[in-house]
Amino acid sequence: MCLTTQALMLFMNLLPPEIVELGDDRIIVRAETRDAIWVAKGDEWCTNAPKLDRAIRFKQGEPA
Repeated sequence: MCLTTQALMLFMNLLPPEIVELGDDRIIVRAETRDAIWVAKGDEWCTNAPKLDRAIRFKQGEPA
């Protein structure tokens, strides 16, 4: 999932500042379950968090 810088900053403004760690080319959002890491790619910021969450959900739903 990728967002423009403007869209990501609007999203970050909704979050408590103590869970957001800003870097030059990386932003980490410390969440309850796992961190979401946003990486600068050109004019956008991208994260694999939705893919990771989906993979974990489906793996947990598999029969033992």
